[in-house]
Amino acid sequence: MKKIEEIGTCPICESILFLYKTSNYKRFVKCEACGISYPVPKRGKIEISGLNCPKSNMPLLIIEKKEGKSYFWAAEPCFNCLTRSSCESVQLLIKEFEELNIHGY
Repeated sequence: MKKIEEIGTCPICESILFLYKTSNYKRFVKCEACGISYPVPKRGKIEISGLNCPKSNMPLLIIEKKEGKSYFWAAEPCFNCLTRSSCESVQLLIKEFEELNIHGY
């Protein structure tokens, strides 16, 4: 297991969350202090948005794919969230990307 980078602060213990990659290329986020963890997609470039999900308080990540649409991810994919259309963090990012003429989110 390889530690890749710091992605934010743990909402439970306020320690640092790190992105890890296993030997079979699976990726996940884990807090070394309290042990909370969740998977992230195996493929796609991960960008840190600097915002937190209002539902889970986890850092909001941007998963960029070479082919197809990119999407947002917190402790789960934002496209599965029932409150996505009213989520201020996601709407703020979408507006910012539209102003920069970046589409696909």
